[in-house]
Amino acid sequence: MPMLLGTKENDILQWRASAELVALLKGKLARKWEQSPSGEAQSFLDQYLGALQEEQGYETQLTGEIDALNEGIAEADSPAKILPLKARYLEVVSAHFRRRRSVLALCELCCALHDLLLSKAISLAEERLLQMGQGTAPAYALLVAGDRGRGEQTIKGKNRYFLLHGEQDRFLLFQRQVAIALQDFGLHGENPTLWHGSLREWRELLGESAAQQELGQEPFPAPLPPFAAPLRVPAREIPGAEWRPGMLADLSFIRGEEPLAAEALAAAARVLQGEVNRDPFLQTARQAMALPLALGRFGRWRLERGGERKGELNLTQFALAPLVMALRVLALHAGIQARGTMERIQRLLEKGALDLDLAQGVLQAFQCLMQLRILIEMRGEEGDSFCRPEEFSAETELRFRSALDAVASLQKVGNQRLLGQE
Repeated sequence: MPMLLGTKENDILQWRASAELVALLKGKLARKWEQSPSGEAQSFLDQYLGALQEEQGYETQLTGEIDALNEGIAEADSPAKILPLKARYLEVVSAHFRRRRSVLALCELCCALHDLLLSKAISLAEERLLQMGQGTAPAYALLVAGDRGRGEQTIKGKNRYFLLHGEQDRFLLFQRQVAIALQDFGLHGENPTLWHGSLREWRELLGESAAQQELGQEPFPAPLPPFAAPLRVPAREIPGAEWRPGMLADLSFIRGEEPLAAEALAAAARVLQGEVNRDPFLQTARQAMALPLALGRFGRWRLERGGERKGELNLTQFALAPLVMALRVLALHAGIQARGTMERIQRLLEKGALDLDLAQGVLQAFQCLMQLRILIEMRGEEGDSFCRPEEFSAETELRFRSALDAVASLQKVGNQRLLGQE
């Protein structure tokens, strides 16, 4: 897991922020070595080495405890035994976040916990099916959209699940057991109703036409150049509230039969392919780039005016969602196959859709907003993330305002590239 805030493998933070941190440390050590007696300089260096060794020891301890919890969850045979282990796992993750403030580390750990719990839920559903004398589970594929679909699961991640079947026999019984197990493990997501159906019903849900089904497997069309006029086609009605470009773009296979999942994901990709660069997508893009941010006119906060949240700011609605949605739209328009927000930033930078300064600013904005969201979740609150700006420290308010500036700049770039507007 990352030792520096937010770093992971070769992500963008290592290109600038981490490099600046290392350069600063080198400069400080060099000045200390030049201006102090050798013994004092050596003591100063020993302090850094000691702190590093302490962090490495903490990382080893954390890994050992997480491994033990994973083993305990894997061996447990009922929700009653698993839920206390889940609670302890989240306590450990929260303690790690308080110490490191690493969004990527927390998301990585929470994704692993989510997948392990989901695996246990499905196994429990399969066992119940056997106990009922219904035999083994039918062929299925479970897809997830939302935070886990983007690899950004948090303590209280928001997801939506789709269960596809390859055969009708015994499937309804299996689906009911899966839905019960998901609720038993606290994985029912934003909507407790588990969508389920055949591949044909999935295609109908997406509104996929016969012509789209005959297309090849290329998941995205060639991107239009900036300021290009969208293709003018009649807007078709999308069946069902479940269809959204965001849901399809963030969709991931989580468990089950890979061939069935591949067909379902290919159908979703074809629908996206048919929408990108056309009027329906343009409407979605315009809405995403026009979402209001937490700072309104004259620099005033957009606070709730009534209800139990009066005087609070909806962090999800006015900060995090506009950032995630703007990046998703830009990635789709550029033909980028990336589900995670961090990966979208990096790929947009590589394609030249974002310059380095804006990519760095948006990345830091994502880190800041996710940190705030996670801290709110750690207080045990459900639903959207609400905060009180007057309770921010001076440093937090400065970072939050800078994050909003970066999101506003991203929306402006989106308008310029997608809509030809200033």
